[in-house]
Amino acid sequence: MVVLTAAAQNKRYLLIEYMKLKSGITDSNSVIENTRQRIQRQQGKDKSVLSSTLWQVVNYSHTNNEYQYVVTTVFNNFNDYMAEYKNRDSNMFYSVSKDRFDTVTVNKNDSFKVVYAEIFEILAQTKTSKQLPQYLLNTDIKATSGKEIAYESLIMMDWLPIHEDLIKKGYENSFNFNKLIFPERVGLQYNYCTLLFFNDEDMFGRQNDIDWEPYMRVNQSAFINSGKLRTEVHSELLKLITVLDSSKK
Repeated sequence: MVVLTAAAQNKRYLLIEYMKLKSGITDSNSVIENTRQRIQRQQGKDKSVLSSTLWQVVNYSHTNNEYQYVVTTVFNNFNDYMAEYKNRDSNMFYSVSKDRFDTVTVNKNDSFKVVYAEIFEILAQTKTSKQLPQYLLNTDIKATSGKEIAYESLIMMDWLPIHEDLIKKGYENSFNFNKLIFPERVGLQYNYCTLLFFNDEDMFGRQNDIDWEPYMRVNQSAFINSGKLRTEVHSELLKLITVLDSSKK
């Protein structure tokens, strides 16, 4: 699972890899096996991996056919191989799923390519439900220039309690809030992302049933400032394929 129950002050890092299968490959087995082996090797080195999960894009055409799968991996520290991202050209990165420096090109023996990768610092998260979520809404967000600290405070102080209440009422499974730290060039388009998890398709479909009025009466500024401090750039609904690693730390 990506959502963590550890306190926010204990830094955690989220690596998101966007993948596309090579032409003629029709299933995700190669992605699963390559990533699982890489995670096992990393665990043997420093036990830094907290979790790793493979998701499939629900609406492939929505991504302009750019990627089909997303691997989310959470680390409990910025370990040595993640540090390889530093000072690297934006078109080259170290792929956790391929265990090598990679580019946007595909080698002869590859069954998939990593289209691009991002690293986030996890700033805040709710407690996770006991039920394994089957759907994930990944939303990229651009904070209003110069208002980044105010936006972070808005989410952590005002909106996190709202999400926790929605979880209790059965509208959400869990939620976390993340700040982009690599690559810097993406920060021109967005600099944060939220991950909102749902138990199943039915829970996701109930979002229009939420009564926001009680929350607005209690904290109207949360809704007003939300419109002022951030812009949603892109949202993508993902469906769970498999949990690659869910180590207990």
